[in-house]
Order: sequence, then structure tokens, then C-alpha cells
Amino acid sequence: MNAPAVLAIVAALAVPAPVLAAMDCSRAKSNSEKLLCSNPRLAEADERMARAFRGAIHRGADPKTLMETQRVWIDDARDVCNDVECMLRAYEERISDLDNR
Repeated sequence: MNAPAVLAIVAALAVPAPVLAAMDCSRAKSNSEKLLCSNPRLAEADERMARAFRGAIHRGADPKTLMETQRVWIDDARDVCNDVECMLRAYEERISDLDNR
């Protein structure tokens, strides 16, 4: 893994989970981003997922692999949802996946 990637991951681990999970809602463009920004249950699920992500790294999961699977999850699970319940299910599945790494 290259030095900038390692540095970025280390920096992300030093940030509290709610800050890591926060997104700039003024830049929300996709339906999923708008849903995330407008629903407190989704925002909380996003924070829990960020904690699960950090936990997986702390337990020794490969950060590069986690980042790759996160991008796939965003594209193939989270962003295909058009409503809150679908997104909550996607988050719960991702959190479960991360908790088992």
C-alpha cells in the first residue's frame, strides 16, 4: 500500500466516528445522499457503520480491501435504494458484514 493511502487511513482512524460519518449535506446530489441527510435514523446508521468500519480495521482487516468493498457497497447496495427502509436494511447488512471482519 502506498504511503498516502496509509496516512489517509491512519488519519481517518483518529477522527471520532460521527465526524468520519458526516457528509457535507449542502453537496448532496444523489437520492441516497439526500435521504441520508434528511433522515436522523439513516444518519445514525451511517455513524454506526463508521464505527463498525473502524472496528474492523482495529481487528486487523485490510484497510485497502475494506475501502474497496465500501465503494462496491455504496454503488451496489446503498445507492440503489429509493426509500429509508431499503437504506436502513442496506446499512444493517453492511454493519453486520463489518462486525464479522
